Amino acid sequence: METHRAETAFVFLDSAGQEVEALTYGELQQRAQAIACQLTREVAVGDRALLLHPPGLDYVVSFYGCLYAGVIAVPLFPPQPNVLEQVDTIARDAEASIVLSTGDIVGGMADLDDEWYIAGLPRIASDAITEPPEHAVEVEIAETDIAYLQYTSGSTSVPKGVIIHHGMMLHQCAELVYGWGVDTESVVVSWLPHFHDFGQVSSVLLPVFTGTKAVLMAPSTFVKNPIRWLSAVSAYHGTHSGSPNFAFDLCVDRTTPQQRAELDLSSWRLVSNGAEPVRKATLDRFRAAFEPHGLAPTALTPGYGLAEATLKVTSGTSGVEFAATSFDTTALGAREAVPVGDAPGTELVGCGISVMRTDIAIVTPESGQRTADGAVGEIWVSGPIVSPGYWNRPEDSERTFRARITGEGDARTYLRTGDLGFWYAGELYICGRVKNLMIVNGVNYYLEDIETTVVNGVASLRAGAVIAFSVERDGQENLVLVAEYRADAGPSPQALVTAVHDAVARKHAIVPVAIVFIGQGTIPRTTSGKLRRQQCKSDFLAGALAEVHRWEGMVTIETSADTGMSATPSMRELVQHGLLTQIQEWMAENLGSDGPRLDSARSLAEHGLGSVDQMNLHDRLEMWSGKRFPPELMWEATSIAAMTRIIADHLTPAVDDVVSAPQDGDPTGVRSAAR
Repeated sequence: METHRAETAFVFLDSAGQEVEALTYGELQQRAQAIACQLTREVAVGDRALLLHPPGLDYVVSFYGCLYAGVIAVPLFPPQPNVLEQVDTIARDAEASIVLSTGDIVGGMADLDDEWYIAGLPRIASDAITEPPEHAVEVEIAETDIAYLQYTSGSTSVPKGVIIHHGMMLHQCAELVYGWGVDTESVVVSWLPHFHDFGQVSSVLLPVFTGTKAVLMAPSTFVKNPIRWLSAVSAYHGTHSGSPNFAFDLCVDRTTPQQRAELDLSSWRLVSNGAEPVRKATLDRFRAAFEPHGLAPTALTPGYGLAEATLKVTSGTSGVEFAATSFDTTALGAREAVPVGDAPGTELVGCGISVMRTDIAIVTPESGQRTADGAVGEIWVSGPIVSPGYWNRPEDSERTFRARITGEGDARTYLRTGDLGFWYAGELYICGRVKNLMIVNGVNYYLEDIETTVVNGVASLRAGAVIAFSVERDGQENLVLVAEYRADAGPSPQALVTAVHDAVARKHAIVPVAIVFIGQGTIPRTTSGKLRRQQCKSDFLAGALAEVHRWEGMVTIETSADTGMSATPSMRELVQHGLLTQIQEWMAENLGSDGPRLDSARSLAEHGLGSVDQMNLHDRLEMWSGKRFPPELMWEATSIAAMTRIIADHLTPAVDDVVSAPQDGDPTGVRSAAR
């Protein structure tokens, strides 16, 4: 930081894309050192600190304060009611000693019941520490000392704390510099959450490692209005970014030709597509939409990684177009990669190569032996980016991080990723997960392949919104398909059932025993956008999915709502009633006649509204009220009734005013009063 003291390190944009915070490297160092001083008075070197920040630069300052103090950071998210139990569980697992967050969140934690572990932890409001440090904190750090715990998102299991030590962190950044072509003139533009490995490494660690500028925004800013990300790249001449697959689709679906016409994306040198299966159709759509606005054909760069390997295992190279190849579907089921040229097959995208001492082995998972050339196997990884294990989970660590290749007599240990892949034309291809196989009559079916078949065969269903899994019935595995239903897409659920059933039967010679359509945005995902297959299966078996239509002899279940008011309503009651009416109208317009009716005792998520839907609804309610309010008021509520009460409190004055006369288009007079 010393050599770049006067240069801008981080910029944060608000929901309108306006710059609201900025830090030079000198300011970052001073503030981080001040927090380190405070930490050394409260906890010991090696203790764990929960970082419960909302998106913003206070998190960045707190994280580097932990590094200066030798305190192990645990990046998370604010303890909102809907995630409080998860935060508390992780706090217990990490044996956290202290909490760092903003003053607002620290103040709100004072109301927590004593039953919560985090209620008894000391807290530091990082944004309140504005004075220069009393002294420079100098803690001797070794490469093998733990820098932070990266809790896994739980796409396949319960969250575990991946140990990331300083040597891993530095080596991963060096790999990104080498493979991505990052230099001091680069500009990272990111909306990725800081508590996920992709966001943590690419937009918090990498900029400081290289001395570059990072332009950050909240994930909600992007989801609500994807043009903000693209506009920031254009305005700040961004060179490097990364996102999961679904985000590229969102950019195409949620931007207009007029918005795109104002972009200049010619500065974008590398846009990494990772964190979930990379789909060629998604890359092709994104490239077609934005090449006319400066996007280089070589900018889109698929990659593969996981938290257990810090972040990236393989990636495409900056300045080289990605590769995609079709492989024989039947052969893949037999764990053989056989290219088919222009013939029908399963199209997969190459995820690049490994660099700088990261070694990859393709291994038969049952025997632990290396596979032959052209064979599919489990991906095993070894090298300086691989974690030594999970925090306080010796058995899981031994099973996952201490694998040895059978018959080679090598002392080297490998990380078992659980992902299936193979080498082809010098690149790593991913084709599924070991646990995402369904075996019927001795034939292996990759669930990802079936999902792709559904998406490619049924135009109204989107990639990243279809999950396949198997359930056991009568001693045999059976296929179940769950997909988000788009009421505006045209076909009825009954027609879609037929289309999905026929597409799978034709391509894979099996038929599903159940097809379930659920509300938009409700497919189970991790914070990074990965599909939570096991969670979806559990919800299906428990009857907990936000179902719109189920095919297996079941009927659609609807709910009712009670939106009544008192005989002499107050201003808040009028506003709340208006909000409820707007929500019900929005649901009818966007979820269709087969969607659930409003039940004010249930949350938005329970009605099938995911993050994208909730952002659209937020826009609707702001437009109706004529006044802005934080979207967090929607996310934190445990029911729609509670949510509308909270929003009504925010929109109305501290004391009840007389309702103004009705205006055109506003028969209650609520809109004018709420202003």
